[in-house]
Amino acid sequence: MTKGLVTAGPAIETIPVTKPDLLLLDIDEVVLHFIDPFSTLLEEFGARLTPSSFRLTGNVHSIATGAAVSGNELDRVTQRLYEEQEERQMPVEGVGPALTALSELADIVFLTAMTPSHYESRRRLLDKAGLRFPMIATQRSKGGVAAELMEKRTGRLVFVDDLPPNLVAVSRSVPEARLVHLMATTLFRDCLPPLPPGARQAKNWPEATDVIRSLLAA
Repeated sequence: MTKGLVTAGPAIETIPVTKPDLLLLDIDEVVLHFIDPFSTLLEEFGARLTPSSFRLTGNVHSIATGAAVSGNELDRVTQRLYEEQEERQMPVEGVGPALTALSELADIVFLTAMTPSHYESRRRLLDKAGLRFPMIATQRSKGGVAAELMEKRTGRLVFVDDLPPNLVAVSRSVPEARLVHLMATTLFRDCLPPLPPGARQAKNWPEATDVIRSLLAA
């Protein structure tokens, strides 16, 4: 994989269809912790995350001066985290057993907006954790990718993400999609914007498992 790729991972037409239903999962804050290791990395750079709104820009400040850290600086920290993700990012609690159980009910595909050039290191990280489901890393709208993944399927789509705009994007492209909001960190829960109509919310993987089971059975 090289820098500048819009998408990395298997071509959609090569992803096996073994079950009618599809469980499509974001990765950061859904499958892997992102905010906790990001906050640790910020501290190493002399900054601290103290959210007052649902975004990173404007909520990270220098510990020494109190000045807000710019978006460009935050992008550099994010890329550093992705470069070191195999050492810094850990699976969200309960995700392994949950996906093992849910894989009996639906095909599972990971869909991440992580910079595609880091695909190989993330693939190794997921494989090491026993999470060997197909992964697509893309800078495209998640809605468009979700629609293409459903073209060969006759069943339901359940989409799980921590960012409400991604839930909205998928609902626009696949109106019948079932939507689930899951965010491992508690830091942003008080700042969460409204979810799209019909979206369900889960605070952890035991809750999410029950919600997803019900959506697949509905």
